[in-house]
Amino acid sequence: MRLLTLLFGLIVSASPVMAQDSSTTNMLDSEHYIADDLFIFIHSGPSRNYRILGSIEAGEPVTVLETDSENEFTKINDADGREGWVESQYIIDTISRRAQLPQLSQRLADSSAQLDRMQTRNTAIAQDLAGARQQIAELEAELANSRQTIAGLEGQISKQDDIERYRMFSYGGIVAGAGLLIGILVTFIPKRRRRNDSWM
Repeated sequence: MRLLTLLFGLIVSASPVMAQDSSTTNMLDSEHYIADDLFIFIHSGPSRNYRILGSIEAGEPVTVLETDSENEFTKINDADGREGWVESQYIIDTISRRAQLPQLSQRLADSSAQLDRMQTRNTAIAQDLAGARQQIAELEAELANSRQTIAGLEGQISKQDDIERYRMFSYGGIVAGAGLLIGILVTFIPKRRRRNDSWM
């Protein structure tokens, strides 16, 4: 029973070390950054007691070369090619805000340029729309004038038809009256006697 307890204790105590070694292996040779809002020193060894080789500003990209989990220091290689040790708590594996700033600035510039293009296009579309509306208004005015002209012509034609019908009725009345008058006059004209009547 004592042996099982001892083995269990060894396994439990060894697990964090194995996990730490695994995470350390994963961190090596990957791109890391110095935490933002920070200014730290690079030491020649994995402790503050070692000589200071220089400093590194927040947001600078570094390459992790080695990790000392006991002293919580990490050996790095910076953008200038310097190698040294810094405190592990100041190493992050996400891109820093300082490194993101140029990318964000470029994205902002691209977005602004795209917005300007869209605004220019919207202005051109608005101008085209205004021109189309003006043309529609002009065509509607021409259509109204045409309808008014057509209505006037139809009125003239109707009036001309009325005049023509009145004229025809008048002519018909005159012809009828003349025929009646001729008929009356004919009745009053004496008939010629036939020659045979004189012999009787």
